[in-house]
Amino acid sequence: MLSAEGVSFAYQRHLVLDDISLSLKPGEFLGFLGPNGSGKSTFLKNLLGFLTPFRGRVVFSGAENTGNENGRANNGRARDRTERSRRLAFVPQNSRPAASLTVRELMLMGRLPHMRDRWAGYGKADREKVEEVLEALGIADMAERNVMSLSGGETQKVVIGRCLVQEGDILLLDEATSGLDLNHSVEIMELMRRKAAGEAKTIVAVLHDLNLASQYCDRIVLLKNGRLRYQGSPSEILTGEVLEDIYGIRAVVQKDEYGKPFVLPRRAGTEKRGKEAPDVY
Repeated sequence: MLSAEGVSFAYQRHLVLDDISLSLKPGEFLGFLGPNGSGKSTFLKNLLGFLTPFRGRVVFSGAENTGNENGRANNGRARDRTERSRRLAFVPQNSRPAASLTVRELMLMGRLPHMRDRWAGYGKADREKVEEVLEALGIADMAERNVMSLSGGETQKVVIGRCLVQEGDILLLDEATSGLDLNHSVEIMELMRRKAAGEAKTIVAVLHDLNLASQYCDRIVLLKNGRLRYQGSPSEILTGEVLEDIYGIRAVVQKDEYGKPFVLPRRAGTEKRGKEAPDVY
């Protein structure tokens, strides 16, 4: 459905992605993790077609996004762009809207790729979908509020709502929970888990919270310096050795009653191993 094959990308002469190959599966919840600046957001933008790899290709439903020497995409046909906009939904970083809109108006923008007649405007089905998502996110009471009056966390939920309203097959979330407290972060991850399991949506979430990734993701990909270093299930990937290699820290990794790993960073100077120190898996 969507795959990257040997994708490399550079800003000017600075290599950001180096030979990344990755295939997404329907109904999979994939966590994309790694240190700041490791290329996670840039990779999502290559998947979306916002950026074009200078080497390798992104394949979406049979159509290729490949670059040339001028950095221009070879799949610029309007039909391909429309197909991507309908089926790929995106929550970007720094997503606070600049326009003065109500919450309902902003979320309706997610229906733009589905509009058959721009002159006729939104239809009944579009408005019903927005109301459905407002209820699902628990923000129906703020539907008429101006988005400029919302807190950062409230705005983030509205932008996630716009993504859900789009009804894409693939949801690409770039740190979508970063502005949310623990309760709302879990709420969003639970919702995405249901989308993956119940509706066969493919979820790709850039995350920094290792424990959220462990609890909700089927597969975790770890990047460092633009290269894909590890991928596998949370139990396979979240080990003390791997985390030290990727993040340069010592961490205690234990498992809960369901066998899910959870990570406890160690403070500097507390690396001594005694009877009171938990084992590192």
